[in-house]
Amino acid sequence: MRILPKKALGGVCAGFGYWLGWPTWLLRALWVILVLCFGTGILAYIILWIFMPATHDLPSDYNDRTY
Repeated sequence: MRILPKKALGGVCAGFGYWLGWPTWLLRALWVILVLCFGTGILAYIILWIFMPATHDLPSDYNDRTY
């Protein structure tokens, strides 16, 4: 689920952060590590950016869950 306020590129990390209840910065750091170490992070991000459903309604607990 892509969520608009904390998106940097496509909102994939913000959506996963909300879904998992993890901070968005942590997921972005993990993506960078995947890209630098294995190179698969870019392809995975693009695929998720295309196939994750977009949402335009901000959940009320969004800021609490993604901090």
